[in-house]
Amino acid sequence: MALEKRYKIKVEENKIITDDHFIINGNKAYAGQHIIIDFWYTNFDNKISSLRKIIKKAVMLSNATLINLKLHRFGEEQGISGVAVLAESHISVHTWPERDYIAFDIFMCGNTNPEIATKYLISSLNPKEKFIKTIKRGEHKIDK
Repeated sequence: MALEKRYKIKVEENKIITDDHFIINGNKAYAGQHIIIDFWYTNFDNKISSLRKIIKKAVMLSNATLINLKLHRFGEEQGISGVAVLAESHISVHTWPERDYIAFDIFMCGNTNPEIATKYLISSLNPKEKFIKTIKRGEHKIDK
């Protein structure tokens, strides 16, 4: 069966997006990009209000749809953990202020731009050291 008959296809910004929000690139399809981010020595002020603002802007810039954002502090001047539930998946965050370390996971499918969210996090938090790894989740070879 031809690819076009199996899936409704939408092409935007050099991506082929199927009706189930998979991304097709050449002879491979994948659910979305999962970006693992480690930041050390940032300019983060350890405030939930600041983190909420940063995450909301990252979601908006990436063309994702925010469903819910929940952030929790583990005690006075301790770390913050949270998740932004997106229509297209999620952004999670965990902070360790005592180590000046922040971990983000960004997983987005469909017509989103998690790379833009990542660049925004870098520019907002200005880490002195960073590690970033991108995984294509659910990647598999397809017949055209």
